[in-house]
Amino acid sequence: MGEFVALIDVVPEDTDVEFEGFVNKLKNVLPETCTIEQYEIIPVAFGLKKARLRVRYPDEWGGTDKVEELLGQVEGIQGIEGIAFSKA
Repeated sequence: MGEFVALIDVVPEDTDVEFEGFVNKLKNVLPETCTIEQYEIIPVAFGLKKARLRVRYPDEWGGTDKVEELLGQVEGIQGIEGIAFSKA
C-alpha cells in the first residue's frame, strides 16, 4: 500500500482567522491514515489569506477529492482547491 502527497489550498471565509487553530480544526476531521505534514499561509487579496496544506493520504483514494470532501466538513471555509498531488 502506497501513499500520495497533495498540496491543497483552503481559503477561510473571514480575513480575521487565527490559522494555527484553523489548521488544527482541519487536522481533526482527517482519519488517522491521512496527515497534514506542513502548511504555509499565503496572502490572497484584500487581507484574505489561505492555508496551503501538504497532506499525505492513502493511494487508494486516488486524486484529492476525498481529502477535499473531509476538509470541507469544517465550518468557515470559503473554498478548497487541490493544487497538485503525486506518489509519495
